[in-house]
Amino acid sequence: MRVFVNSLSLGSLSGQHVLFGHLRQLATWTATEHEFLVLHKPGQAHLVREALPLDNISFIESPRAAGQWLTRSAWEALALPSLMTRHSADLYFTPSGTILPRSPVPQACLAQNPWCLVPEIHRGRKEKVKASLQRSAYRQAVRGADLMIYNSNHIRGLYQQNASDQAGGKSIVAFQGINDDTHEIAAEMRTMVERRPLSILSVSAMAHWKGADTLVAAVDILRQRGIEASLNLVGPWPDSDYEQKVRRLITTLRLEQAVTVTGKVSVDELHDHYASARVFCLMSQCESFGIPAVEAQAFGTPVVGSSTCAMEEIGGAGGVYGPPGDPSVTADLLQRLLTDQNYWQHLSEHAVMNSQNYQWQQCSAPLLQMFGDSRHDAETMTPPSMLNDATRTAR
Repeated sequence: MRVFVNSLSLGSLSGQHVLFGHLRQLATWTATEHEFLVLHKPGQAHLVREALPLDNISFIESPRAAGQWLTRSAWEALALPSLMTRHSADLYFTPSGTILPRSPVPQACLAQNPWCLVPEIHRGRKEKVKASLQRSAYRQAVRGADLMIYNSNHIRGLYQQNASDQAGGKSIVAFQGINDDTHEIAAEMRTMVERRPLSILSVSAMAHWKGADTLVAAVDILRQRGIEASLNLVGPWPDSDYEQKVRRLITTLRLEQAVTVTGKVSVDELHDHYASARVFCLMSQCESFGIPAVEAQAFGTPVVGSSTCAMEEIGGAGGVYGPPGDPSVTADLLQRLLTDQNYWQHLSEHAVMNSQNYQWQQCSAPLLQMFGDSRHDAETMTPPSMLNDATRTAR
């Protein structure tokens, strides 16, 4: 079978991580059975070839017009069907959460972006119109795809609710893995790196719905309680206005010595942050999975996360969860982990156990159903977070 993979929708490192991780595993498993043809944006040949160095994966670079968000949909609708026919494709696979009109072959759709399905985070008319258009496209995908693949049960619920539960083809859940080298490095660093007392780490692309302002306010509450907590915000800021808002809040609360805005870092630096922090915290309003939280857990760092998105499902017994946007509750959840060593040790052990469930060999197995392979029936697989659900007593 020849699988035509459309990667043009990928705009974030997390999206690339998910698609490339699944493709590497699938291509390795099916080296003598299936081929993968990856359509990528102009100028990204080196990136995709380096990420997918397998003999049964080849590549096509799109025209420049298809690399732009405004013109991509039109190019896909007009040119992609004939392009797939020319390359004798048997299956269309996309991580965009949408399907292709007039596809000449069956379609498998990976859904991993909940942004348009969370109305409370949309600001202004432009964002609301964009979200409305995306919701319409997602409804069409749920009703028309031959196979819908969701990266968490949380996002499956959002998609199916948006489509009024009018699912067309089959749907499965395929969780995301973290890379093997991350697991290996974490196992080594857990015994080597000393934790910084009272330190909190947050890693994400710091969009306004990620809750950095809530976390800063929670640190202020902790320090008012006499707990000299520190916070490190690691990751890029896609919205400069929100970054300035958070920086002003830090200044207003006089937390310049307690809160560090580190920004984007290298992979090695990120590992150091995971290993040395006492607690990882992300109080996001919108999260389909939460890769940084699982990576932190691999380093033995317990998670404080949001209870309204996928983080509780994914983080399992390796964390505690509460409502986003509430600095007081966030401070309460952080306080015990920062100050109670026995409690911290209990959650740290379960964090490591939980992270072991997110390896590509396990997480990619349900995707074999794209090829009609019933050896790995996702509907009978136990979600990783449920494997240790009986131990989830710390709330």
